[in-house]
Amino acid sequence: MAEKKEIISLKLYKSGMVVTVNEKPSYKEVKEALCAKFKESKDFFAGVKKLGFKGVPLTNKEYERLVKKVSDILEDSVELWENPEDNEKTEDKDKENINAQQILDRAFVEAEEKNTKFYKKTLRSGQCLESDGSVVLIGDVNPGAEVIAKGNIFVMGSVRGMVHAGKDGDKEAFVAALKLSPTQLRIADLITIPPEGDDKDYLSPEAAYIKEDKIFIEEFLQKRK
Repeated sequence: MAEKKEIISLKLYKSGMVVTVNEKPSYKEVKEALCAKFKESKDFFAGVKKLGFKGVPLTNKEYERLVKKVSDILEDSVELWENPEDNEKTEDKDKENINAQQILDRAFVEAEEKNTKFYKKTLRSGQCLESDGSVVLIGDVNPGAEVIAKGNIFVMGSVRGMVHAGKDGDKEAFVAALKLSPTQLRIADLITIPPEGDDKDYLSPEAAYIKEDKIFIEEFLQKRK
């Protein structure tokens, strides 16, 4: 039996968030699904200023009511984003300007839409963790250990082993960690090896992602002064 498609799906852009309405649900079903998602991930959605809609058209008043509901949940002002399709196309083509923080923000929003698995463990030498989706590992990846995933890899700890995100060729995948000092890092078919002596002795949250067919690594949290 085919799995039932979710009523709505969310996608985050620099200009705002787009809600795609799947199937042909009623206004009430859309409202309940949207409110549930924002309540479950309120902290992740903080900062969203515009909300646009795609899919089955609703009336302007219904759109405004939905935006008002989201504003109430976030306890912040959110505007209705009219005609978001034009901005979507522009931003999808403008990936050379994307940075690590934007990639992580989008990944968190889309996490529940994809096959994301959470693990609480430390991988030791000789151990390998593989996933058909994305991985969130609460622990360390020690030298000689490996993490391989079709999607993204997020390590809430240190990476000093080998990590391979987007193993089936997904160049939009990323690797992020609180301390990123891998022996080898791969995204899709691209490989990078950090220089010798690059094993940091301090936490420096970084994300690795592909831009212009190269792997870029940069910090994704600003240091507090």
